[in-house]
Amino acid sequence: MIKTFRLMMQYKEAIPLALDLIQEAEKSMRDDGSISKDERSILLKKFWAIIRVLQEPKKAEARKKKLLSQNKLPS
Repeated sequence: MIKTFRLMMQYKEAIPLALDLIQEAEKSMRDDGSISKDERSILLKKFWAIIRVLQEPKKAEARKKKLLSQNKLPS
């Protein structure tokens, strides 16, 4: 339970996007469980929005390290 709470706090920016993706996936499914090509496209856009949110802190840290290594930012 504590581990779950820590993950929620760590990824709190992505939680609303993930819930939106889940809800959209439920709405997109046909009776036979398949998903149309257009709906798949929408779901993939939502998926990549989550990935961008998760990548941003790491990218920001990498930019900061790069600037520090080039002596453009004070330590």
